[in-house]
Amino acid sequence: MNGIGQGTRRPERSRLAWVDAGKGLAISLVAMYHSASWLIGTGFEIEGWRAVNEALSSLRMPLFFMLAGLFAGKWLTASWSSLWRSKLSLFVWVFLVWEVIGSVVFLLGTSVQGQAIAIPATIRELLLSPFAPRFELWFIWALAIFFVVAKLIRRVDWRVQLVLAGLCSAAALSGWETANIGWSGSIKYFFFFLVGLYLKDAVFRLSRTKVGPSLVSLMIAWVGVSAVVAVYGLRWVPGLYFVNCVLGVVTGVTVSRWLARIPRLVAIGSNTLPVYLTHTPLIIVMSCALALLARVIPFSPLAPALPPALAVLAIAGSLAVSAAAMRTPFSVLYAAPRFVSGAPKPVRRHAMPARRDPPDPSRRSSS
Repeated sequence: MNGIGQGTRRPERSRLAWVDAGKGLAISLVAMYHSASWLIGTGFEIEGWRAVNEALSSLRMPLFFMLAGLFAGKWLTASWSSLWRSKLSLFVWVFLVWEVIGSVVFLLGTSVQGQAIAIPATIRELLLSPFAPRFELWFIWALAIFFVVAKLIRRVDWRVQLVLAGLCSAAALSGWETANIGWSGSIKYFFFFLVGLYLKDAVFRLSRTKVGPSLVSLMIAWVGVSAVVAVYGLRWVPGLYFVNCVLGVVTGVTVSRWLARIPRLVAIGSNTLPVYLTHTPLIIVMSCALALLARVIPFSPLAPALPPALAVLAIAGSLAVSAAAMRTPFSVLYAAPRFVSGAPKPVRRHAMPARRDPPDPSRRSSS
């Protein structure tokens, strides 16, 4: 039985805790990856973090896309207008807005790295970004594509969908790259979105399975394969990294059950969009500031601790910025305006007029 709303119903809160913890774990690993990348790019000697992030790559994005698909089933049968109002308009809007913001901040980061500022090329790439996404925003672009494609092919047998998407994913994860990060990422991870969508019940069974020898063996296998692939650069081996990512999803679901006991991580996972949109610009600014400061104050002894520190600051800063923005007209940075989403205007509730009792004849004064 596939998992589109066909299993037994479960308590909503217990069902979401580990899912949000998993999303919080994934976005934290993404933030740490970007922190290390930009710190290395600005001159910090932390090459060991490349291997760490390489090993963790088989968990962060496959897990995130699988979790994104878990509750997508209702949109397969919803109207296109409902899908646009609730999902697609938000993805399209924030993608376009943050492509502009990301382009400006990216120019700052590359200038600190000593690269020339190519404004005409940046404008050209910005105009093409709806078709060829850039930066980490390819994730938002891919999610919109996934919802649309999943709805379009909903009448195709779900097993056929999984097999075909799995074959494409295995090929892409084995080194077959396209000319654009968003195109490649979509081919790599659509399978995992479909796993969450169609194997929802199996995923929830896994989340309730007692951690015994079988699960422990799978987690150890993930650690071992991740280390071997990262150290020896074996992603090119056909199917190996795909298996690594599948093991990463199993490990991610299991670990998320334990991490659900951390309220802060669950809270981050329940509100990942602001973190995803904002963390990289903040990381770029902080990395550039640290690189300039390092010319005066040596950071070498502390450099290995910088990636997780920057990730924590970027996540906290992202949530603070979004919370402040949502109370101002800058809320459009994180929410599509009504003229884009087509959402109806909220009904204005008018106060009922004060009730006036008819005059009491007995109280009338005599003339």
